[in-house]
Amino acid sequence: MKNLLTPALALAFAMTTLASCNKDEDKVTVSPSNTLSLTGSTNSVVLTQLNDAQTAITYSWNAIQQSLSGTEFTKTPAVTYQLQFAKAADGFGYPAVIDAGTNTTKAITVYDLNNALNAIGVNTATAGPVYARVVAVTGSDTHTFASAPVTLTAKAYPACIAPNTDTWALVGPAGKGWPSGTTDSEAGLPMTWNCALSAYTVRANLNAGDFKFRKDKAWTINLGGSGNLTQGAPLTLNGANLTIATAGIYTVKLVVNGSGTGVSGGTVTVTP
Repeated sequence: MKNLLTPALALAFAMTTLASCNKDEDKVTVSPSNTLSLTGSTNSVVLTQLNDAQTAITYSWNAIQQSLSGTEFTKTPAVTYQLQFAKAADGFGYPAVIDAGTNTTKAITVYDLNNALNAIGVNTATAGPVYARVVAVTGSDTHTFASAPVTLTAKAYPACIAPNTDTWALVGPAGKGWPSGTTDSEAGLPMTWNCALSAYTVRANLNAGDFKFRKDKAWTINLGGSGNLTQGAPLTLNGANLTIATAGIYTVKLVVNGSGTGVSGGTVTVTP
């Protein structure tokens, strides 16, 4: 009698014994080549929205192979990895997941880590322990082959929702250069809505040079102006280029008057 469960189902459920028949027995076994071990670049992080684009922590782990074997076949299925987070070391399921693909290292941004911590309901008022593990994924099995949990003391910030769908970027030689056309978004420095400041912000290493702001990756609505950047320079539609005099790391705060097609101007503040 043949086993009624296919190798694909065996892979999906990753069960060591799938079926038994009266006359004979087919066993399918999934075996890892070695034990997973996870290491973090730090064991403590304090997340702030202003640093969204920066790396919060980098995790690394050893590669493993999964061997799938049975009485009728032997194969080595593809393996991908997930980083999973939970509030308790034995929290079954580890509900917050960040995919790492086939890599054995993952640099997690402040933005992505904060989203993961908010997803598991961490207290954003004080720092506290959370637990991370890496899982070798074969098929749809995302829990069987996991590393021991690693503790991370983390302070997150509350989830922040922008008041509209507008996106803004700092463009010009002070950043990554002038974008060409309306589809080149790579030359701009994307800005993040900051709920606490009610403004778009970015903290970045800026060059000495000109800059201005454009909305939704297009030149249709752009803001420029003049004035003292440290005190809040006024901005107007299609205004003049602003200038960073000295290269360095700056926080740029953009306050926009209006939204969508109703943008009428705003102010920009640039501080070290």
